Amino acid sequence: METNESFERPSPTEAAAALEAAQQARAAGYSPVPAWFFPALGLLVAGLMLFQINMAPELTLLAVAGVIAGYVVTERFYNKQVSRSGIAPRQLTLGQQLVLVTPLAALWIASEILDTTWGWNWLWVVAAMVGGCWTVGYGLFRNRRARTSA
Repeated sequence: METNESFERPSPTEAAAALEAAQQARAAGYSPVPAWFFPALGLLVAGLMLFQINMAPELTLLAVAGVIAGYVVTERFYNKQVSRSGIAPRQLTLGQQLVLVTPLAALWIASEILDTTWGWNWLWVVAAMVGGCWTVGYGLFRNRRARTSA
């Protein structure tokens, strides 16, 4: 049965709040990140570590700039894909980011110390493989956990 009550349109603030609530509901819980994201990040990490092998100091800055540019391109492509799909994966929390980055930083520092002290520049190859595998493995673990909790 219909009523003759007048329907009031929500204010822009109420509409924005409702839209935000809907977006948060879609991203609730863990949601998987696209499968290509963590391998791309792993390649960037490995590439940066490989650039440390007997590199001239002026090339180091160029290598870091290249990796940053690669990361920005990866993030932009990722954000474009996510906005097109309409379902936003939950962002990594600070704790999750620290779990990902802390072993990489420790690996970097250890490799730098051993290379400088004993000249083990071959260690950067090992560090690149371990760092790349760690990044990809973390992504696989996170996505598997996201799929099982969904």
